[in-house]
Amino acid sequence: MNFSALKLDKLLTANLEKQKLSSLTPVQERAIPAILEGKDCLAIAPTGTGKTEAFAIPIIQRLKTKVTTSRLSILILLPTRELCIQTQQRITNLIDGMDLIIASFYGGGTYESQLDVYPEAHMILATPGRLLDFIDQGIINLKTIDTLVIDEFDQLLDLGFAADINKIINKLPAERQSIFSSATKTVEIEKFVRKKLNNPVEIIIDETVKKGQIEEFVLYVDKNDKKSLLRHLLENRISGQAIVFTRTVHAVERIETDLNRNGISCSALYGDKSQQKREEIIAKFRQKEIRVLIATDLLARGVDFPELEAIINYEVPDSPELYTHRIGRTGRSEADGKAFTFCDAEDNEKWIKLQLSLKRQIRIDDQHPYLLSWEKMLSSSQTSARKGSSKSRKRR
Repeated sequence: MNFSALKLDKLLTANLEKQKLSSLTPVQERAIPAILEGKDCLAIAPTGTGKTEAFAIPIIQRLKTKVTTSRLSILILLPTRELCIQTQQRITNLIDGMDLIIASFYGGGTYESQLDVYPEAHMILATPGRLLDFIDQGIINLKTIDTLVIDEFDQLLDLGFAADINKIINKLPAERQSIFSSATKTVEIEKFVRKKLNNPVEIIIDETVKKGQIEEFVLYVDKNDKKSLLRHLLENRISGQAIVFTRTVHAVERIETDLNRNGISCSALYGDKSQQKREEIIAKFRQKEIRVLIATDLLARGVDFPELEAIINYEVPDSPELYTHRIGRTGRSEADGKAFTFCDAEDNEKWIKLQLSLKRQIRIDDQHPYLLSWEKMLSSSQTSARKGSSKSRKRR
């Protein structure tokens, strides 16, 4: 189905063409008509399937067709400032040339700069913490909101924002349209849906939509050889841009130092960096001035880099959800991508459990010069078994 079939506003249609968006994705095909009709909606779909446009296009169309748009109408809640900034840019591209104004509230920016456009805004994009800060100070009023969007709902709940979301919803008019968007459907989301949505249209897009687009590999490697293996991949197997995910800020900084020392253009990204610096790094990466980003899980969800060739898990991720969201940074918009996971001897048991949870076996890539010997793997397994046995004896 093409966007032309929806008979959208002429400017909106022209802006979609500028963004080279012509055909609807499955989630858009089902969500856009329902939202245009004013129905509540729950959209569950993998990352990279166009969920942002699935809610943005119909709410822009509805704004454009209102008798009056001279008031604040839309509230979009998002889990992180990075996603807030990215979503603002994507919506800005869709409303180019329209007399519509967006205010964005998120931690890291100054109060003055964020509140500057609020009196004229038709739409607010916000992280819950900063929005509640403004509400508690009596700076903003949400009584005219008639459409609530909660994007990446599962991540908001993972980050502990359930109570904040309830507080915000209680400040909104009871009569409103509510749209929840998420990569996964959890028990907690189901509870919210039952309480907060009115007879919603439920859209669930199977995760198999993306599986064929990402080649997944596990590379067994000794801890001491990981930096060398990373350079080997970047010099021989990955020609474009990549994101390297690791657990700690300390590890991020060590990897950044090693890659820079070896002439590989990279930058580190983690929560302790200033908002201005983080935005600057992301902008440079989008403009391809930086080849490699080394990041903690700050970037694991939501932030979109359409042409990203590969992601590399420097260690085995702690959960199947985290693994899925990390690798979802590549293979977006029907492009191919690669996901490499480094597994050392100590992480082998965790890797086995992760694959069982994913219900699939990831292909082993043993065509690299730093392959972990089975002797080391066996030695580590025996050590783990002895530790487990020792703990058991102590308990007895």
